Amino acid sequence: MALSTCYEIGQANIVSIAGATDGILLDCAATSHMFSEQHLFSSYQPLTNNEYVTVGGCNRVPVTSIGSVTLTIILPNGTSKLILTNTLYIPTLGTDLISLEVLHHKDALVQSWEKGLMISKDGKDLFTAVLGRSTGMLYQVQYVDASNRSAFVAEATSSMCLWHHQMRHLSPRVIDLMFRNQVVNGLKIGDPKDFNYLCNGCANGKSHWLPMPGTSTSQYSKIELFVMDLTGPMSVPTWDGFLYALVVVEVSCRYTVEHLLYDKDETEPTIHNIVAMLE
Repeated sequence: MALSTCYEIGQANIVSIAGATDGILLDCAATSHMFSEQHLFSSYQPLTNNEYVTVGGCNRVPVTSIGSVTLTIILPNGTSKLILTNTLYIPTLGTDLISLEVLHHKDALVQSWEKGLMISKDGKDLFTAVLGRSTGMLYQVQYVDASNRSAFVAEATSSMCLWHHQMRHLSPRVIDLMFRNQVVNGLKIGDPKDFNYLCNGCANGKSHWLPMPGTSTSQYSKIELFVMDLTGPMSVPTWDGFLYALVVVEVSCRYTVEHLLYDKDETEPTIHNIVAMLE
C-alpha cells in the first residue's frame, strides 16, 4: 500500500482515547492500522520520508515504520491468529487502532453481536470488538499479549470452537461424542457446551443458492410468460369432489385464471385450454 503524506484520525475519537492504554480500539475514522507497541510487529520497515499523521486536526505525530502486526485474538470460544499488514508504527500514539475503513476495503463483514461487533471474512470469524469500560463508547478488541505469557492461551486452545474449525467444521455434537467416549487421544475440551452460535463457514457452505430477489424488473410482452402452480391433493375435497387446484398467472398484466381439478392428469389439457382462451 502506497503511503500518502497524511493519515487523518477523527478528532472526537482522539479526545476519547487519549488516556486509554490497554487493549486495541476498532476505529471507523482511521485510514490505516496504527500501533504504538513495537513488540506486536512481526516485521516492519523503517520510513525515511518524514511521514506523519494528523491528530485532532492540528497536531502532527511522526510515523517511523510500516509493517505487519500479528495478534492472538480472543474469540467467544477460543483464539485465532490475526495478521494486519501495512500497519503504521507510531511510538507516540495514545493507543493502538485497527481501521474499520481498511477492513471494509478488504471485504470484511461487520455484524452485530450480543456483546458488541463480530468481524468476519469469507465465513471465518476474525475478531470481536466490545465496548470497554475504559474506552467509553469505543469498541475494544480483545487479544492475548504474548509478552504477558498468560495461561489463558493454553486453556483457549481446547475450546469447542477451535476443534470445530480444525476438524473441517465437524458437527459439535459429534465432537462432543468423541470427547465423552475418548475416541481420539489428546482431544480435550474445556466446556463442550460453550459453542452455542451459528458458524458463518457452516452457514455459507450449506447454502444452496443466494436469496431470491424480492422484486423483478424484467418486462414481458403479452402471453410471453406464464407462472403456474398446482396444489393438492387436499385432505378435504370440495363439495363436488375436486382434490386439486391449478393457478395460472399471465405475467405481463398479472391476469390470473384458477381451475379446480379432480385429478393431476387433467393438468396438461387444462393448461392448453387456458392458454388458448388467453390468446
